[in-house]
Amino acid sequence: MKLSNVLKGPEGKGWRTAALALALLALLGQWPLRMDVTEDQRHSLSTATETMLDALREGEEEVLVKCYLEGDFPARYRRLGEEVRSKLRTFARKSGGKVRWQFIDVAASGDDKTIGETELALYEQGLRFTRIAHREGGVASFQNVWPCAVVSVKGVDYPVQFLRSENMDPDEVMVQNAITQVEFNLGQAMRMGLRDRRPIVGILQGHGCYLPVETADFSSALSETADVVDVTLDGAVDALCEAIDGRPWRQPKYDALVIAGPDSTFSDRDKLLLDQYLMNGGHMMWLVDPLVTNIDSIRDNQQTLATTRESGIYDLLFHHGVRLNRNMVLDAQCAPIMMGAGPMGDHRNMQMFNWYFSPVVLSEPDAHPICANLDPLLFEFTSTLDLVNVQPERSATILLKSSPQSLVYNAPVRVASAVVNLPPEHFETGNPEGFPLAVLLEGQFDSFYALRLNKELKEDVAFGFRPSTENGKLLVVGDADFIRNDTRPTEEGLIPLPLGWDRYSQRVIYDNKEWLLNALSYLLDDAGQISLRSRSIAFRPLDDKRIRGNETTWTVAAVGLPIALVIGLGLILPAWRRRRWTQNTHS
Repeated sequence: MKLSNVLKGPEGKGWRTAALALALLALLGQWPLRMDVTEDQRHSLSTATETMLDALREGEEEVLVKCYLEGDFPARYRRLGEEVRSKLRTFARKSGGKVRWQFIDVAASGDDKTIGETELALYEQGLRFTRIAHREGGVASFQNVWPCAVVSVKGVDYPVQFLRSENMDPDEVMVQNAITQVEFNLGQAMRMGLRDRRPIVGILQGHGCYLPVETADFSSALSETADVVDVTLDGAVDALCEAIDGRPWRQPKYDALVIAGPDSTFSDRDKLLLDQYLMNGGHMMWLVDPLVTNIDSIRDNQQTLATTRESGIYDLLFHHGVRLNRNMVLDAQCAPIMMGAGPMGDHRNMQMFNWYFSPVVLSEPDAHPICANLDPLLFEFTSTLDLVNVQPERSATILLKSSPQSLVYNAPVRVASAVVNLPPEHFETGNPEGFPLAVLLEGQFDSFYALRLNKELKEDVAFGFRPSTENGKLLVVGDADFIRNDTRPTEEGLIPLPLGWDRYSQRVIYDNKEWLLNALSYLLDDAGQISLRSRSIAFRPLDDKRIRGNETTWTVAAVGLPIALVIGLGLILPAWRRRRWTQNTHS
């Protein structure tokens, strides 16, 4: 039979269809088509990541990622490993092959010495393992899982920790949060390696600001992505900004400046330097206590009096749009405190009470990217803020608020341990909005000294006075303790404890550090990376109540039904085709 006759007959129709399908598959192979139909777009890269990968494609640098999530692990760790593998595969495609990766099994050699050397090298890079228990031959044993990777760019290694858990067996929610942050963690390491320079963040010293050991945990975490420098003013013109030849105005020496806990008065000269730092394009974060509270008096006498702290900056911040109120917030949504509850025989009767002077703030569903997807935030003896001097060229955002069950007392405020006896109805204030505790201002700022400075200094070319700025950023928190970590005395001196550490549970449960890191990244104009950090992918676990007792039924339904469907189609379709072509032949 001739081939032309075959192609014209019924059999030829099948040949033509097959040829067309093969041609279509070959065409799609040249231009792969991917569609993400998930509600939260979990399989799509963010704009910030795609921009970075496009730049990597056009450049000459290459990235090598070594991931250590390889081995015979429980399902949750395999899910995390598959997510990392999927993201790296997408990174490689988007970057034109500039991202390469390999998965390494730390225990593959079986040699204890080799395994120990590898684990020690990872540990020295700042990476940590999770220890899981399993049974082998009826004997309980332990296995180390390294949910981490090392990103190599330009010959420099950047460690990436996907799962930060101190638990031996992290739950599904912890693993899901780690899966959500895979793109952020990998992208951040690549950005650090590809950028031309590291941003510089100054932390103000003097004026009673917190000592370096009191902000050490925050500074240490920030130093992974930026250079952290201690800054003193002392009236020096070059303290914050430096003169650049050929430019009428000065250049900030620091990309962002953190002022945490000042308790002494700023001179007009220092205030002018801070004002001009903002006018010249510097971005500022203020953490201020409008009231001074003597903690030692509370411990010794069970009470103290919180009075106004005069630091001389209220008028400066008021002019720029924020009023620091001399008051104190009491909130029914608060942290606990352990106190004596009266005698109990020969023993102290210690019980947990609500400490209303320590508000706890929860992340809201529509929160600003700085605040999104964070654990609870802890405040201590905080004051409220008001947005004032509103201007159309400047946006103002309330970042954090107390709960609706909160109230304020104006200074002076009696701070006493007896506050734990307040009944719940005391906080039924009818205030559904709560009180602002942290605010962000962005846009145009006018100099506080535009109408106060003498003409000679305004026109001094060496000083370079600037009357306004178009892209300023100012973030203010009404609680200096928000950034302060506790310390522990040792023979070598004070050592810092982790920020957000809870002394009762002996672990970190408050997310103050992550909030501060988000805020600094936002001030450093890394809004794309912040939106990625705050990305939320819904965790949809199986319904344990419906599964329990019906495991076999669900397993058969999940595995058997697809197989039965394929077999059924394999039997039905050929029979249908034979019947169709038989009828066509007889007709």
